[in-house]
Amino acid sequence: MSALDHAETRLTARTFTPAAFTPANVLADRFLHVMLYITVVSGFFVFVEPAPYEYLAFVLGGACVLARVSMSRVVLPLLILLLIRDLGGAMGLAKIAMSGWMNVKAEPDATVITVDYPDSIRFLAVSFYLGLTAVLYACILSQDTLHRAATLKAAYITAAVIACLLGIIGYFQIIPDADTLFALGGNRATGGFKTPNDFGAFLIAPLLWLFEGFVVDKIRIRNVIATAIILTGLLLSFSRGAWAGTVVAAALTIYFLFVTQRDPRVRRRIVFFVAIGVAVLVVLLLVLSSIGTVGQMIAERSQLQDYDVNADNRSRFQLEIDSFYEIFNHPLGMGPWGFAHATNWVSHDTFLGTMLNHGWLGGSAYLTLIVVTLWLGFRMLWVPTPWQSLMAATYPAFVAMVLEGVWGDTDHWRHFYILLGMVWGIAAATQKVQWQNRWRRTAPVVKAGMLAVPQHPERL
Repeated sequence: MSALDHAETRLTARTFTPAAFTPANVLADRFLHVMLYITVVSGFFVFVEPAPYEYLAFVLGGACVLARVSMSRVVLPLLILLLIRDLGGAMGLAKIAMSGWMNVKAEPDATVITVDYPDSIRFLAVSFYLGLTAVLYACILSQDTLHRAATLKAAYITAAVIACLLGIIGYFQIIPDADTLFALGGNRATGGFKTPNDFGAFLIAPLLWLFEGFVVDKIRIRNVIATAIILTGLLLSFSRGAWAGTVVAAALTIYFLFVTQRDPRVRRRIVFFVAIGVAVLVVLLLVLSSIGTVGQMIAERSQLQDYDVNADNRSRFQLEIDSFYEIFNHPLGMGPWGFAHATNWVSHDTFLGTMLNHGWLGGSAYLTLIVVTLWLGFRMLWVPTPWQSLMAATYPAFVAMVLEGVWGDTDHWRHFYILLGMVWGIAAATQKVQWQNRWRRTAPVVKAGMLAVPQHPERL
């Protein structure tokens, strides 16, 4: 990297660090970091709903107000598209009410409304709230990006390690009855999640961030231990979607890091760690496969399951086909959980499910959001910034979440919205760098000795 590149990097880092701190601002910023850490750490515990994460996210929003976190105009389309999605869901909910799913009972003095399907209202409320958390994370990371992203990553990795330790304890029944809490029927680790698929997908991002740290930073023993624990938890989840998503995301991360790094030494480190990682994974697979039950589950989960193709004509693929045809019969959608109420099944596809739950309007907004996010993240990860390697690891993790949505329901996964917000927040910070560099190139300069500087350097 040239001296000019180093100078621009230092300037960029200063630009997105709060400039003038008063004691009150310092306190508010520290409180924001504390709440960001606690909120993200709690993300693995979703046994009950509302989960602690929901309450903590509300407090995090208050911390953002105190720290004067503002919304970048780059983030505005994220908010608009999420609101349009939920507007479509509200229209579907109104359809439920008009179709008689809400029974009205007349009484002498008043009208009492009883809701037959309160889960429809709850579903829409959760969608709305989680969408707001994505906007919240985007706003947080659009400013002071490096420091806040470091806090978020540390919290997420900690949550992943705790969840994996609980999953390992539950799977191997290290503590009596732990399998009923932290493993699905004692056969698949779930950590603190309701299903092993949620658990497995949750682990993809921290694995990529740990690898990125090995490449661009240095090897730390605690990170090596964390990687081994998370890999073990991922394997014991026996989630085929998470396994496939990890492979795709890891391949993309390796490619993006290799292409965007200019230093040949860093590229050699990438090749070295890829070789080491493959060797460690092979050894871990051999060790775990030597355990009878684990080996049997790996062999079983490597094949198509009965519910994929032949489950009383309600296989995963058949449900997706039925959902696709129902979309054309319900322009306003079937309402939140409407398809589930009508068939006692879910679509097992986030995109089809959103079309059915939120109608054509909401489903189109959601699909547009995914496409725009993929385009925006891909475009911004090529811009040289201090957080370029972070984007090179975060963007593939979001791609993995999108792929998970093709064969599962990811629309209420908290980690999906964390990654969605991260991509938009980092993209907003990167866009600011581009605007700043464009202004610097076009600003008139005056010469001071041998050095040419902009006329208004204080604006930088």
